Amino acid sequence: MSNDIPKGLRLNDLGGTEIVCGRFRNHRFPRHSHDGLMLSLVDDGTQGIRYRGETHLGGRGVLIAMPPNEVHAGEPLDDNGWCYRTITIPTAFVQSFSGVRNTHFLCATVIEDDDLIDAMAMLFNLFGDASLLEQEEAIMTVLGRFMAAHTNEPPPQNKTGTEARAVRVCKAFLTSQTGQNVSLANLEEVAGIDRFRLVRSFTRLVGLPPHAWHLQYRLRTAQDMLSRGHPIAEVTYSTGFADQAHLSRTFKRLTGLTPGYYRRTHLALLDI
Repeated sequence: MSNDIPKGLRLNDLGGTEIVCGRFRNHRFPRHSHDGLMLSLVDDGTQGIRYRGETHLGGRGVLIAMPPNEVHAGEPLDDNGWCYRTITIPTAFVQSFSGVRNTHFLCATVIEDDDLIDAMAMLFNLFGDASLLEQEEAIMTVLGRFMAAHTNEPPPQNKTGTEARAVRVCKAFLTSQTGQNVSLANLEEVAGIDRFRLVRSFTRLVGLPPHAWHLQYRLRTAQDMLSRGHPIAEVTYSTGFADQAHLSRTFKRLTGLTPGYYRRTHLALLDI
């Protein structure tokens, strides 16, 4: 997976671990987050990562890290873009494979650690050929070193119990409404607080407003369905997009890939 054509894979045998490899020249990733730990190796060029009010530069010879559910954006610095290999390990996998229950942590965005980078490179070389057991052991090695050497507790947030509860309730409701057009009135009703306070609280605690968070969730559902070979028309309907063109535009904006290409890649693997 080291060529320049971007490719994304969802490894369902590894709990939905996601891999994206390839070169992105003009694509700008909007503000988003991942339901898991994202680790990237840049093989060429430089990626700019906008995170917590700063722009970090990730180039060859460093590791880019992003904790679960932290909102960030990515962009090229020049016409050459950047070529990278990135893995997003779901939160549940981070917990089970690292032995750490609390996955609410912070870390440096750009990390210099030769041993960890070597372990990451070895992990990527295993995908596709090695046994599931060997891949799992390699993930444990990466997570063990990363969690021990590069994570720290975030500062406490100033949040009320009412607002935190409202956000939890809204997230649960939104995940149950994957294919539905949800309104603020719906969220206001389930949360039990007025919509203005709700949107402010959700955005402050999550980092994204409710509509953006819901869109991410719908796209993750689309990725899961596409990776299992579901037809694009079915995916479009199930995830609430107006039509396939709408799904395609939104999917590519957030992932850098088209749904058709993503699905074909997985179908090739499913046929092996």
